[in-house]
Amino acid sequence: MKDLNNTNQDNFNQDNLNPDNLNPEDFNQDEIKQDNIEQEDFSQDELGQEDIDREEENQDEVQETVKKESIVSKIKASFSSRKFKGGAYATTISAIVIIMILVVNIFVTELDLKIDVSKEGMYTLTDTTKDYLKDLKDDITIYYIAQTGSEDKTFKEIVNKYDALSDKIKVEYKDPVLYPNFASDYTDDKLTDNSVLVVNNANKRAKYVDNSDMYKTEIDYQTYQTNVTGIDAEGQITSALEYVTTKDLPIMYMVQGHGETAIGDTLASSFAKVNVTTNTLATLTVKSIPDDCSILFINAPQKDYTKDEVAMIKDYLAKGGDAIILADYAAEGLDNFNSLMNYYGISFVKGIVLEKEQGYYMGQYVNNLVPSIKSHDITSSIISGKASIVAPSAIGIQVLDTKRSTTQVEPLLTTSDTAYSKIDVKSNTVEKQDGDIDGPFNLGVAITETYNGVESKLVVLGSALMIDESMMSYPSIGNLDLMLNSINFVSNKESNLAIRTRSVTQQYLTMNAAQVNFWAIVIVVVIPVFVLAFGGYICIRRRKK
Repeated sequence: MKDLNNTNQDNFNQDNLNPDNLNPEDFNQDEIKQDNIEQEDFSQDELGQEDIDREEENQDEVQETVKKESIVSKIKASFSSRKFKGGAYATTISAIVIIMILVVNIFVTELDLKIDVSKEGMYTLTDTTKDYLKDLKDDITIYYIAQTGSEDKTFKEIVNKYDALSDKIKVEYKDPVLYPNFASDYTDDKLTDNSVLVVNNANKRAKYVDNSDMYKTEIDYQTYQTNVTGIDAEGQITSALEYVTTKDLPIMYMVQGHGETAIGDTLASSFAKVNVTTNTLATLTVKSIPDDCSILFINAPQKDYTKDEVAMIKDYLAKGGDAIILADYAAEGLDNFNSLMNYYGISFVKGIVLEKEQGYYMGQYVNNLVPSIKSHDITSSIISGKASIVAPSAIGIQVLDTKRSTTQVEPLLTTSDTAYSKIDVKSNTVEKQDGDIDGPFNLGVAITETYNGVESKLVVLGSALMIDESMMSYPSIGNLDLMLNSINFVSNKESNLAIRTRSVTQQYLTMNAAQVNFWAIVIVVVIPVFVLAFGGYICIRRRKK
């Protein structure tokens, strides 16, 4: 039985393996089944991979979201941190300040508002000029003459100030290349760049101010170069305004022929600036003082006048003439000249005045007197400006008890009570000796004579060196102002327009050894220690918060 079964099985396998006995349909069905099985396996594998990929993507998205949330949290945390708040506050304040600066800058630019921070107020007109401009009645044109593009910045700025301060003034710019003959009707001077022509449109008077007059220069004798030391633009332009608007200007005659001292350049230019015309006069060769003489100027004669000259001067003064007289202690034998002074109630004290009291002389020189300044129209501006007067090598002036009742003598400058007049001017000692005359003395007086309704004025000063060039050049000394104010007094001018030149030279700070040590300690030790201590205090205070 077993063998039969085995034989049947073998026959069956062989029959099945025989190609001729295979059924094609059976074969195709088997293949399809196999393909389906494989496709199902493949689909399952594919679906499994997609799930894995999707899961990974989800994980990545979660991680990305976590990262973003972490960044956002950090940003939010940074915004709420103390450091951020402090920085934000500082940034906000800085932005506000910058905006304010921009707004103020635009506002100032639109309104043309400027602050003069230059030394001595280079671009600001003085109160003297401002007051004068307020009273202008005539229409004035100021021509600023300069080639286009070559205008001087300082001059241009100053000229424009006049236009801004008065509606009576108009500024026009003229290029001398384009308009070479426009000024021919007003002046014969050759026009130069950065010069000024002031014209009164009402009376057609004009005054030309050259560029060289508005600059003050000095020669450096080491390099032989000319350096600009000052700018006098305002002084010259205001002077020109006074010239074209004032009908009667003073004419001063300076007496010559008796060894009188000539005035220096500074005083001469100052006379011109206040529109005082100066002429010379040899009184010995004329019969009378010229009718157009406003002021007779006598500066320290060394030789005596004749009686006829004295009579002529008396006659001039009796008719309402005015005079400024300076005396020299060294002049002797001036009997006729002294008689003129006696006629007006004063006399000169013999000798040279010396001071014993400190504060009344300059440095170590007891003959360089610094007198007390008395209140008067002549001295008021000097007193208010807290300036000093220096009177080197002066002669004393005394008021005579016998002066006429029509004569009023007012002191301007006086010595201390301890001053004395040394008779022996050639003595080797400055100590007071027997015969020296005790003070006090006047060193300057103002005299007013009124007779039959006619008024004459004199200013007498006891030192010719008061107007020496060395005394005129110091702005801290009021000698120049004293002289110009004296002109105003005798000529009945309300005020002078002598505006000082603005210095552009470098000013040095002078300190003694004690001052140097003090400021060295302050700068090197005190200030750094204070900064460090203050910084440490701020840091500790912030950490505690």
